[in-house]
Amino acid sequence: MKKTPACIIAFLLFTALVLAETPAPDSGAMLNIKGVTIVLGGFVEGAGIYRSANTNSDIGTPFGRIPLGNSAGFYQNETEFSARRSRLSLRASGDYDPDTHLSGYYEMDFLGAAATANSNESNSYNPRIRHLFAALDWDKLGLHLLAGQTWSLATPNNNASVTNPLPTGLNLLIDNACVVGATWAWQPQFRVVKNFGKALSLAVSTENPQTTVASQPNSVPINYANSQGPGSNFAVALSVNALPDFVGKIALDPGWGHFEVLDLVRNFKSNLKTSTGSLTDTGITTDAVGGGVILPVVPGMFSLVASGLFGSGIGRYGSALLPDVTQNKQGIDLPLTGSQILTGINVTPTPALALYAFYGQEQLNRLSFTNAAGDTGYGYGSDLYNNSGADSLGGTVNGNIRKISEVTAGGWWKFYQGKMGRMQLGVQYGHVENFYFNVIKGGAPTAIENMVFVSVRYYW
Repeated sequence: MKKTPACIIAFLLFTALVLAETPAPDSGAMLNIKGVTIVLGGFVEGAGIYRSANTNSDIGTPFGRIPLGNSAGFYQNETEFSARRSRLSLRASGDYDPDTHLSGYYEMDFLGAAATANSNESNSYNPRIRHLFAALDWDKLGLHLLAGQTWSLATPNNNASVTNPLPTGLNLLIDNACVVGATWAWQPQFRVVKNFGKALSLAVSTENPQTTVASQPNSVPINYANSQGPGSNFAVALSVNALPDFVGKIALDPGWGHFEVLDLVRNFKSNLKTSTGSLTDTGITTDAVGGGVILPVVPGMFSLVASGLFGSGIGRYGSALLPDVTQNKQGIDLPLTGSQILTGINVTPTPALALYAFYGQEQLNRLSFTNAAGDTGYGYGSDLYNNSGADSLGGTVNGNIRKISEVTAGGWWKFYQGKMGRMQLGVQYGHVENFYFNVIKGGAPTAIENMVFVSVRYYW
């Protein structure tokens, strides 16, 4: 097995909450047409990626797919160049009256992929939606509505208003998959926010549901909630979900620091064939709690930040995309209990220099079953699964990941800032480890990835 280099030390204790990157209010080309203000923004990026183990990936790292010794990628390193995270944005806003404000925002990049896309010659990839939403704000009422796709309300904010889903903080991470331990999603939603002054906000949202299911090495009955084929305007299969995800949040800025708590409620559906040829319909509702803090130790220069989410059925809300549910031997979906923890520091010694260090982890608890004879395993983390081929190319590994952790650090240098925009250079190093559950055959292997990212960006 590969071993962690001696130079990797766990000196990184805290990480950032602000995961959004948008134009600052005064950036981009601004137009005013009949009282509607339009801001055109974005950036062009040239990025370089090196990974010590090959994941066949672009600028976003698939943290849950780091290869073990049974895969060819374990013996290969990976070097890629990419411009696909380059971004375009359009913001339109206007005032119905001095108290009522309307706005819309669209942001896209080039990281989507058609079913037949490849990098062989034409690099034929589709643009993709990052954000696309409309918002309505009433100042006197302190009430705000949002409809469309943007960051989940479960994603940490950087101020108590929670009204702007696009914080203007710099997204320090070059890796488009963010960092292990981060809680986030971009998804369609309907959000309502009530502000009580500038210090306190209550917010609720109903958001698009999906279910990620752990693969089963041993056959179980088909759960038709997991295996419906694509329909109109979808190229891949979707899960069947009877209810949306519900998120509630309280955010507070008491005068020093930022604090928030949230609750995430989800429902998971199972459809199994009965003896009469029909489908049963069962569901399980789960609850998870989380929160975050920003502590400005030296305001504007040095901050400590942390966030976390704890509960059942939370896998797809983490950067590592661990599964939400597993299946028992009857094929029923059962939520997995786990946690996502992210901590870090942000340091800005000068306006032109930003430094960061992060530590994050995501993990799941074991939920396993056996047949009547006790010789066949089901579920997640069963010690009857087989990892005996973890050190042999083509060998068998069907055990499950218990925990994924990442240590990463980097910085940005804004070497040009002027009336024509800005250019900046960024470098990031990341070290990821995937820890498997211990099993009778093959023990508990660990997959390791070391990564270096370099980025040059021009913001107009």
